[in-house]
Amino acid sequence: MSARKNIFHSASLKLTAMYLATIVLISLVFSTHLYRVTSEEINRTVHRQNGPVAQMMRQRSPELYEEFEEDQEAVIEEATRRLKVNLVVTNISILIAGGIVSYYFARRTLQPIEEAHEAQSRFTADASHELRTPITAMRIETELTLTEPNLTLADAKKQLESNIEELDKLTELSEKMLSLARLEISDKEREELQLKKVIDTAVNKVKPQSKIKKQKIEVGQIPAVKVLGSLDVLSEAFVTIIDNAVKYIDDGGSISLNFKEQKNDVEIKIIDTGIGIKASDLSHIFERFYRADQSRNKTTIQGYGIGLSIAKSTIESHGGSIKVASTINKGTTFTLNLPIVRQ
Repeated sequence: MSARKNIFHSASLKLTAMYLATIVLISLVFSTHLYRVTSEEINRTVHRQNGPVAQMMRQRSPELYEEFEEDQEAVIEEATRRLKVNLVVTNISILIAGGIVSYYFARRTLQPIEEAHEAQSRFTADASHELRTPITAMRIETELTLTEPNLTLADAKKQLESNIEELDKLTELSEKMLSLARLEISDKEREELQLKKVIDTAVNKVKPQSKIKKQKIEVGQIPAVKVLGSLDVLSEAFVTIIDNAVKYIDDGGSISLNFKEQKNDVEIKIIDTGIGIKASDLSHIFERFYRADQSRNKTTIQGYGIGLSIAKSTIESHGGSIKVASTINKGTTFTLNLPIVRQ
């Protein structure tokens, strides 16, 4: 952590120095030009204003004329000196203010890069931990099985079945990690999609599981609007959210989808009658690897806590937004907004 901070601090200072050098160079060039032009103008102005007087003094009293010329030169010299002082003070002020402004913009410039680097580091650490967990479990269980002196065929089969379960978990996690990475790296090929097709695709995927738990999925009137996106990716985001509701509501509960067409987008509310999410956990549920069983405290659900993060990234990559509200023992509402394609 400290090494990364030192790297970005050093980069900020270097970028500040580059910004400041540019500002100072421009200031010095401008000041030099201004000094030359202004000093010449002062000289011309003084001689032009006092020209007739000087001519008269030259004709009548050469001695007085010389004194007058000396006074003129003194006036010009004093004006030039003041100009130099003002320019020096101005450049010092520009140097100080420029340093502050340069550092501010350097930090602003590097902040997105630093945040992306931090997110990548956090993602790598979390992913390494999650990948290591099933691998460690398989290794320990297999080693214990192999050291069993009275190992039976049934015990061996049971161990192999356990290994397959862990491998399935690894496969699921790997696929979700790849999905998340693809969302962050490149845009999907998109087309105009009927919202109804997206919703129907998602609901049909979740219905078998909801029927097992005797849950109702009630879909309201879907507006005849189009959205721009990828059917597979966008419908999968809805699958994640609806399936999440299926997991966390009791048998016989219900999930409703309500729609509201607005000027530039369509609002979709996914409302469940589940156990709800604690207020302190609401701000974390879209974080990667935030486990559902931490926020839904009455039920232990297997999972890696990456699905909602993918769903959020998917909706946002399609120009939409997602937010959540919840009340313990009453239910949770996910509100999604997707921009509408207007003809």
